[in-house]
Amino acid sequence: MLAVNRRSRLGLCAFVAAVFVVLAGCSAPDDGDSGSGETITVDHQYGTTTVPANPKRVVVFGGIWTDSLVKLGVPITAEFVTAGYAGPGNRFEWTPEHSGEVVAGSGPPDVAQVAAFKPDLIVAGEVGYLPDQSTYERLSRLAPTIPVTTKGAVGDRWQDTMVTAGKIFGKQEQAAAAIADVEGKLSAARAEYPNAAGKTFTFGQLSPDQRFAVVTSENDPATRLLAQLGLRLDPAVMGLSDSGQRTFVSQERVDLLSSDVLVFWPLVGGPAAFSRVPGWDQLPAVRSGTTLFLNNDNATGLGSPTVYSVPWFIDTMKPVLAKI
Repeated sequence: MLAVNRRSRLGLCAFVAAVFVVLAGCSAPDDGDSGSGETITVDHQYGTTTVPANPKRVVVFGGIWTDSLVKLGVPITAEFVTAGYAGPGNRFEWTPEHSGEVVAGSGPPDVAQVAAFKPDLIVAGEVGYLPDQSTYERLSRLAPTIPVTTKGAVGDRWQDTMVTAGKIFGKQEQAAAAIADVEGKLSAARAEYPNAAGKTFTFGQLSPDQRFAVVTSENDPATRLLAQLGLRLDPAVMGLSDSGQRTFVSQERVDLLSSDVLVFWPLVGGPAAFSRVPGWDQLPAVRSGTTLFLNNDNATGLGSPTVYSVPWFIDTMKPVLAKI
């Protein structure tokens, strides 16, 4: 993970905790029910996990799974979040009130802390929480564990997580309806703002040392979401990384951020921090007002979209789309 200091590292953890590649594989009966001895098999980046249908004690890492389970009415035993990047009071503004103890921290999970919750299932849809196979294996000794499903991805698509959760908890129809509802909102927004079609964007973060950490991949969760609103990742930014990893841009190369739309969040200092970067005020999106500033409490809503954060982001983005 890219880092300069502890604050930057934590910010990039939240920044990297984001979105998605198609579920590698998941099979289950069409109509699930607990207590029947049925199991669901999920293929993922570290192998395969077999989960008993409808587990009762679920420990969650990150918002993708949290929001999926809340949407389906599934109780959460414990929810591990990144301190300082999980919303006011460690609850995101778009997520409804729900059960579950919130555990705020940083870095890989403390296995003993997880074990104290006696989980039947552990899920993490963002790579920052289960960064390697060793972490996954330690957690798997406690309970069936589902990490990010595709190797090399920073996180799972919220749609795939909804599908998987629906199968595990026997709520496939409810999951499908939720997906259709949110995708309908995306289609409606795209139709409402046709001038956004084909316009370029850059999404990233400003670190305390005034470097820009930017998305460079068309498969990134944030890129996928913005593309559903008609925008496209700026080719100038896309070419910064051969591997498609999120990467740093120095303030001396602020000219690379000449996209039609800019979506950024500063780790410190608020939006005023950007004005201290030479050349920022002359960028096309800044001059035209097509710049959206997020913050540490809500940037994850775009970086790691969920069934609840997508509608929130659509509403947040509409004033910018209206100016294109």
